[in-house]
Amino acid sequence: MKKIIPIFLLCLHSFFAYTQDSSQAREHIKYLSSKELHGRGVAYNGENLAAGYLQSQLRKLGVEPLGNNYFQSYELAGFALEGKIHCDIDGQELTPGDDYRIAPFSQSLNGTYPIIHIPYSTLIDSKKIDKIKQKYGNNLAKCLIYIDDTKAHFKKEQDQKDYQNKVRMIEFDNPFHSAGIIKGVGKMSAWGLAHTHYARESAFIYMLNDKIKRNSKQITINYNNELRPYTHHNVCGIIRGTDKADEYIVLCAHYDHLGAMGENVYFPGAHDNASGCAFLLNMAQYFSQNPPKCSIVFLFFAGEESGLLGSKYFTENPLIPLQQIRFAINFDLLGGGDEGITLVNSTEGKGKDLYEKIVSINDKEQLLPKIATRQNTANSDHYFFTQQGVTALFLYTMGGKTGAYHDPSDSNDNCSLAMFDSIFKLFRILIEKEGD
Repeated sequence: MKKIIPIFLLCLHSFFAYTQDSSQAREHIKYLSSKELHGRGVAYNGENLAAGYLQSQLRKLGVEPLGNNYFQSYELAGFALEGKIHCDIDGQELTPGDDYRIAPFSQSLNGTYPIIHIPYSTLIDSKKIDKIKQKYGNNLAKCLIYIDDTKAHFKKEQDQKDYQNKVRMIEFDNPFHSAGIIKGVGKMSAWGLAHTHYARESAFIYMLNDKIKRNSKQITINYNNELRPYTHHNVCGIIRGTDKADEYIVLCAHYDHLGAMGENVYFPGAHDNASGCAFLLNMAQYFSQNPPKCSIVFLFFAGEESGLLGSKYFTENPLIPLQQIRFAINFDLLGGGDEGITLVNSTEGKGKDLYEKIVSINDKEQLLPKIATRQNTANSDHYFFTQQGVTALFLYTMGGKTGAYHDPSDSNDNCSLAMFDSIFKLFRILIEKEGD
């Protein structure tokens, strides 16, 4: 009995230690995805509020700043869609977020606009576009074009491809020179930030197609969207290694998200990517209490949703020698995991070697049901490290309960963290082994 009790207590301590990890992570995610931060975008200064929170957490954990006051800053204008939003079709008010979504790069609209219904096939026929421009002339600038995307079906495969290309183009280049374009959809599309940063002369609105009837004649819509100067901050910290302080392991995650669409609709970004930020903070907490042999750099990037801007800036203006990075792991979308994880850039070269180390640990510890591979692609903040010759992987979870991608449902309540502790243990072991 004397031998059993210590083992039991050890197991109990281990259980509560991992429970505490998830509990602490949950608190980080809860705050970062809260209404107070308005989706961590430019609107309502949400992004910089999140940066301040991460800075304070690193300082509280005793993590040293990498750079000036933990911040590596750069300037880039961003869109801020703030204030009240109203939209009605022929007097029938619609619900923002659920019934329609205004693309975040849209020009402001304030007034009542005639609706011009055009067939979807018009988009691939320049002559038909010219006829509409001739018919309505200068009045187009005071009208909104409506295209029902759910009806778009072409007999020829090439026509279908041409149409899809045109739809993507009209989000940024309105061929009708109308006040804006409404795209009718069967279900609400994922929101996404523009990778270009200039003022638009047109609006683009996604709207459920059952909200506009064939005889719908006018839309009253009021919102203000401002392109304003903005200072973005990469939040950077370091725990110095005890034996190999000039060799670095980089752990990174982006903390920005999509921001808000007015005062009542915001995109919480719990899964994408408050979860990755919480993971880094938990790692920082652990290694601040258990000093590593190699130095660990913690990088929280801004600007990922706008085109990997923060990681690009860091790799072009590094605060540590990039050639002295042993490897970098980018943690993005950690809210689920019932079906395991995927590692991007793990199919060849040093990325494959690192993948095999991770798989070996997982096989021994039996932590995750699957670790899938994927070739390198520019889909998150690992990418610009790979372009500088750094061994870098991007980890995201598969399966499990999370909110929808780039949607208001990506909330703390919909973020299960099913395999969070297992992923934490897997990479804690990897980092500790790396120092041997």
